[in-house]
Amino acid sequence: MKTKNTTITVSNNTRNTKYKIVNFMFLTLSILFLGSCNTNDDNDNPPVETRDGLEFKAEIIENRNEAKQIVDINGSANSEVYGTEGTILYFPANSFVDQNGIPVTGNVAIELVEIYDKAKMLLTKMPTNGKRPNGDVETLISGGEFYINATQAGEQLELANAFQLIAPAETFDNEMTLFNGQNNNCDDEFECDIVWEEDEEADLEPIQREGPDGGVVNGYGGFISNFGWTNIDRWYNDPRPKTLLQVDVPEGYDNTNCNVYISYDGEPTALALLDIYDPETELFSEHYGLIPIGLEAHIIFVSVQNSEYVYAIQEVVIEEDHIEVIETTSTAAESQLIDLINELP
Repeated sequence: MKTKNTTITVSNNTRNTKYKIVNFMFLTLSILFLGSCNTNDDNDNPPVETRDGLEFKAEIIENRNEAKQIVDINGSANSEVYGTEGTILYFPANSFVDQNGIPVTGNVAIELVEIYDKAKMLLTKMPTNGKRPNGDVETLISGGEFYINATQAGEQLELANAFQLIAPAETFDNEMTLFNGQNNNCDDEFECDIVWEEDEEADLEPIQREGPDGGVVNGYGGFISNFGWTNIDRWYNDPRPKTLLQVDVPEGYDNTNCNVYISYDGEPTALALLDIYDPETELFSEHYGLIPIGLEAHIIFVSVQNSEYVYAIQEVVIEEDHIEVIETTSTAAESQLIDLINELP
């Protein structure tokens, strides 16, 4: 069989076109490959989830309301109110006037909140932060925090004279005195963030008297001439050098949706709020670098998300320029968190 040989000659124009097609395909594949790499990078670094802060704030106010006890007394007679944790309030007869200064008779509703431990301080956001006359904010040791108010038929009453507060205590500390809660001109004092300022005109004395069950009550007694938040405190004193404490919280959290506290070991009622937040560094801190170097303490992070407490508790020994990093958190019911806080040293 005879074979016919045929030679195909490719012109320069056709060859150039072929090269252009190959180059275009290579460029297209490169773009697709780079695009797939960018997509993978986005998946590896998803956007930070925004945490809800409204639920957390609502929980704090709900805890304060749940702690409020309301007792009716006769405004025209000498009356006492007994708190469930041992607080006693004594109101002399005719202690109340209305907004026009007219003496009040009949039933008067007394509102009382009593806080004697760290767990309740944390749940109600009532830390032991005290403000010095020069503006410095330092830690206090509390002998009891109280909210006291009086209304009649829903109308706010005023005091015509001072009333007596008695707070139970096993021993009497001569350095304790009365502090008033300052709310920075917040509209509703009961719901406001509070810092404590010393009442330089008030005085405390040791009390021993009969309680409502007939037993002996020992503690602090003082006269109060204003409604609102009151605290029995002394300043925390430590001679060691001081430093600034900063805390780095998990991603997605800031001062709108969590709180950070320092619990002082060996002091059952010293719980300070780190109330300074720097949005640039994303660090919480206390005010003026007044944390003692060498202090043994626990850092507590807390929030509420999806009806659960989100928390972290980390044991620390404070070092110079201390930055504590909170990397992992746990969840707990309220009762579980209360037990964890009250078990701290």
